Amino acid sequence: MKFSEKINAVKYSIYKSEFSACIWKSETPKEFDLQWESLIKKSGLEGNKWLQDQYELRSRWIPAYVNHIFSADMSSSQRAESGHAFFKKFVSKNNSLVDFMIQFGRGLLRQRHEELMADHKDVIEKPKLRINHDFLEQMVDIYTNEIYYKFEAEVCDSFNYKLQFVRATDNQSVYQIQRKKLVTSKVREVVYDNDLDLVSCSCKKFESAGIPCTHIISYLMKIDAEILPDKYILKRWTNSAKSGTVYDDKGMQISPDNSYLLTRSQFIQSSLELVDKSLVCEETRKMFTDGVRIHMVSGRAVAKSFTEKSNKMSSNLMDDGTSVQDSCTFQNSFNEPDQVRAKGCVKRLKGGKKKAMAREKNKKDRRCHGCGKVGQSHDKRNYPALTNP
Repeated sequence: MKFSEKINAVKYSIYKSEFSACIWKSETPKEFDLQWESLIKKSGLEGNKWLQDQYELRSRWIPAYVNHIFSADMSSSQRAESGHAFFKKFVSKNNSLVDFMIQFGRGLLRQRHEELMADHKDVIEKPKLRINHDFLEQMVDIYTNEIYYKFEAEVCDSFNYKLQFVRATDNQSVYQIQRKKLVTSKVREVVYDNDLDLVSCSCKKFESAGIPCTHIISYLMKIDAEILPDKYILKRWTNSAKSGTVYDDKGMQISPDNSYLLTRSQFIQSSLELVDKSLVCEETRKMFTDGVRIHMVSGRAVAKSFTEKSNKMSSNLMDDGTSVQDSCTFQNSFNEPDQVRAKGCVKRLKGGKKKAMAREKNKKDRRCHGCGKVGQSHDKRNYPALTNP
């Protein structure tokens, strides 16, 4: 939505930040409604029909109304916009159908390659702990690197909050939490449900993003929890998210073998350990070098044998007179599309000398209409025979 096009430009410049805070920082529907009504009266926009229509649809686009639903901390249009931004690097509206398929395939390969790289880093590289804490020591081996850094920020920030008991009911205990040394900070409400053995916060970050917020972590620290309970760990953010049972779009169970990436990472890890151990002394280095050389020679022999067998099979004819090669089905291949001139690319600028030479080259010889000769230095006005009869 473009507020700048729907409301007065002066009022937009004055109340832009307040509208933004009302929309994105309100944590409950009641809080949003109160701030919205106050802001509309303050800005004098009661008669703006577009704002009235948007307020009627607030349950569809205001985060305070949908923050209890898991969305991976993304907005309603963020997924589509990120996909468009990625594929714009590979395809354009000027591509033909063949060009589009080729470029689209390249984009998918690039995306999968980046995913493999990220998975590889999650298996091989481990983040360095900023502080020694039980939660961080536990989750550094469970979370992916990207999610771990977000969780680490929440843990470190939790030391800046103070928790205060408010009231208790039959099955709930209610606490208020606020940032220390900052009286004007927002007060959140943390509720512990005795029946469900679950802690929830009014900010709803865990429900929408799947990562325990600072306020929940503060409560767990207050009760001296040694580890983060499993109910606060979403599998989709862990290194083992791709393992286990997988279902396709029709609900059919897919039971794949061990992931290629995991096997590859294990091989790499074993190879690195072997290299480190072989560097201890000269004898182990020689043993390692000889073993690698023998393996390479045997690998070449296997590849050569396989090639010879393939060539022999392709040269044999089948009983019906057709060759084995002719009976196989080959996948169609497409040529690379013609290179397109990039937008904004300009020709090389010519100097003054080259411009003058080009003008002289393209300049036609002048014809005198007095004498009819071409290439003369005079014309009909100053023709000598006419000026000096």
